[in-house]
This record gives sequence, C-alpha cells and structure tokens, in this order.
Amino acid sequence: MRTFTVINQKGGCGKTTTAINLAAAFARAGCRTLLVDLDPQSHCAAGLGIPEERLDLDVSDALRLPVDAELNRDRFIWHVSRNLDLLPSRMKLAGIEASGGGLADQEDKEKRLRSVLARLTRDSSPNADSEDDVRISHEPRSIYDACVIDCPPSIGLLSYNAIAAGREVLIPVETSFFSLKGAAKQVQTTRSIARRIGMRIHPRLLATMHDPQQPLARDLLDDLRDRFGSGMIPVVIRYDHALKEAASFGQPIDEYAADSMGAEDYRSLCEWLVEHASVERPEPGEEDMPMGLGQPEPTLAGASARVQIAAANLGIHGGASDGSLSRAQELAMRARTMQTSEAKTSVPSAVALESKPEPLKRSLMPHKPVAVEVRDDRVLEPGTKPKGMEITRVRHLFGVRRSSTGVLFVQPGSIGNRIEIAGDFNGWDPSGTKMSLNEALGVYELHLKMLPGDYSYKLVVDGQWVLDSYNPDLVDNGMGGRNNRFKLS
Repeated sequence: MRTFTVINQKGGCGKTTTAINLAAAFARAGCRTLLVDLDPQSHCAAGLGIPEERLDLDVSDALRLPVDAELNRDRFIWHVSRNLDLLPSRMKLAGIEASGGGLADQEDKEKRLRSVLARLTRDSSPNADSEDDVRISHEPRSIYDACVIDCPPSIGLLSYNAIAAGREVLIPVETSFFSLKGAAKQVQTTRSIARRIGMRIHPRLLATMHDPQQPLARDLLDDLRDRFGSGMIPVVIRYDHALKEAASFGQPIDEYAADSMGAEDYRSLCEWLVEHASVERPEPGEEDMPMGLGQPEPTLAGASARVQIAAANLGIHGGASDGSLSRAQELAMRARTMQTSEAKTSVPSAVALESKPEPLKRSLMPHKPVAVEVRDDRVLEPGTKPKGMEITRVRHLFGVRRSSTGVLFVQPGSIGNRIEIAGDFNGWDPSGTKMSLNEALGVYELHLKMLPGDYSYKLVVDGQWVLDSYNPDLVDNGMGGRNNRFKLS
C-alpha cells in the first residue's frame, strides 16, 4: 500500500479538496483506496456525503486503543463508493494531542497511526502473507493499493503520525504570493519532522487553485518551478468553481462534474502518481473491495444523505422531526443551486464584448497532466508580424523536425509565456527541456540530440500539458487520450 500524506499549515490551499479528489481518482482508476481524515473538522466525511451524527467510531478512538488491540473494520471504516473507503474523524480528535488526551502519553506516540493502519488494512484472507510476500515486502499484505491522509492545518502529534505512516508527502501550494513565501518553510518543516522520527522523505509540491489567465499566477508558478525543480509535480490543479460545488453536495469532483477542469486535473495527478510513485493496481478480475468493509453503500452515500449535507452547506436548516428535508426545502435548495450556476455562467453583454477569445480548448485526457488542444489562430491572421520578419516565413517549421543529430521543436511565440517539452525521452519531466524564445523570428525553439527510435511527447504551455497541433501524427496513450509522435531513423 502506497501512502500519501497531504499536508500544509496554511489554510485555504486546497488540502482537503486534494485529499478527497485524489483518493476518488485513485479509486476510479482501479486502485483500492483508503482515505484517512486526521483533521478534527471532519471535512472529508462532509465532502463525501457522510452525516457526522451517524459515525460510530472514528480515527481518534483507534489512536487511543492499545497497539495490540483488535480493530473492527466494520465499525471504523465507511464504504463510500466502489474502491473507496474512509476512516473518518470528529471534533473530539482536536483534544487528543493535549496532555491526558489519549495520545501524548502513549509509547511511540508519533507512530500510532502507522500501527492503526497496519491493523485495519491487513489482509486476513487464508492465502495472504505467503512466504514469498513476506520475503519480498517484509510487510503484511494490505487490502488497499493506496492510502491518502488529510492532515490538520497545524503541526503537532497528528502531523507527526501522518508523516510516519508513509514516505510520500504532498504539499498543496496555491499560486499566490504568500504561498510562495511559505513553500520553502513547508518543505523544511516536513523534513524536520521526518528526521525527528528517523525517516527520510522527499516532499513534492503541488500547485493548486491556479488561474493560468492571471499573469501574476503564471509568474509565481514559474518561480516555484525554478526554486524547487523536480520537487514540483508537473501537474497543475487549476481553479474551478465546480470543486466547491461538488464538496457542498457531498461528492468528489469526478462524480459531480466529470468533464470539468478540476476532474481532469485530479485524474492527471492520479495518473502521474501511479507512474512515478509505484502505485500498484489490481489485475482485472480481482475484487474491487474486500467483502464486509464498512456499511451498505446506499446507507452511506445515498441521495438522501447527500441532500442533507448539501442543505447544511447551503444554509438550509430545519425540516421533519427525523432531520429530513421537506419538499419545499428541497425545492429551495435546488433553486438556490440553479441560481448559483446561472450567476456563474451568465456574463453581462458589455463584458462579453470586451473578453478575448480563448485559444485553449480542453479535451478529456486522463493520463499525465491534462491535455489541451492548442489552436493558436492569432499566428494565422494576415498582417501578423513578429519582431524581425513575417511569421509565414517560419510557419512551415512549426511542430517537430528532424535534424542531423536529433530533432528540432518549433512553436509560435504567441501561444504562451513558458513552453516546455515532456516525453518518453526525458521521463515525462519537462523541467529540463524548456524552449527558448527567438525574438528575431517570434518563435520558441529547442534542439535535442536523440538516437533513432519512436518517441511520444507533449508540450507544456504555461503549466498546462497540451497536444502539438502542428504535428498531426498522434498515438493512443493507453489511458483514453493521445500523445504526439515522431520517428527518427
């Protein structure tokens, strides 16, 4: 089981949103996934449509029990949807770090969560833990492929426990000035915690709530990449209002709005981590989830429970004596939601006339970072002149061209502020293959030395992974999307 700890002391950076939607993306990709909520605010349960008052036991109860105590999965773990389970929290978790709270006085207090997860996720089937399994992994076989831990927005024993439970640490960082200033401190803090408990980790920064249309956001993203290099995950989570709407209705974004930008970005993040963090997916035909985990799905993730969560989040209270919504309240909630959606999509005519055409058109691409079709019509307009010469003189070079020692990539200078190349020839890491702007010709260019062979690639335009529209040679990437291709002989 690969464990991902999502941590950041700064609030409002998309930490819980990332934990919920990354876990849901893992589950959608076929990985048996456990989401662990270590935040006393219990936002993971609310974001997945689980009423807090119906929780029997939570993670605080498990942390207080002796290390040799048997844990009943049916009472601790809630089955949310196919391949996705939740170990929830409640407000009483906030007092567990204090003296006498049940954790501070325990032996190995920084590693209690590791013990809890080992007992809750251990495969107890008759064929589990064979001699080969033990010899290869030195750990009991887990019933899960991935585990995502949502940390509290503070540094304490709970954060120590989360980092001790796994070596993969994700730090969501919104592309704003204050987040940039605090990013280095977050990395330093997580490494200090790991050293204190005898571990070595390599935290990864994840850019979240990014608006590629804002020049400041693009500049800050470039600064993050320059400063942290390979420590930055190449996937960027763009700002999408649908992410907030999905949380208010108790659904992950991939279920609420599968075609939204947020859903695409979290699918891309999932695929990148599957490839680079060695997350194993079960073979076709294996059980999606072990029998007997959690409660029946209609009870936990049914429409009525999610209506209750949505109503509470939208400020609608009251109803019948059993807590259900009246017909009038349900209609009011739906009307409010429709008004919100209409307000978001409607644009005054004066503003619409002033808005510029959007050159990027999204397409579904659940592999690598999200694919975007580039259609830069501006370079084709008559009379367009870059510095030095007409663009039509170099237009025939756009795309990828063979050279005597490798390949030459050329793109119009107007498609973005930072252009990079990612492909199977560089491990899909664009950080070392940035294209240079030739101001005299008004183009971006990059020459790479390569041996003969077949190669796949994509452009990374201002942080967004895109298809090269000037190379019509495309290949299926095996994940429902496409890559550009070229061949050297």
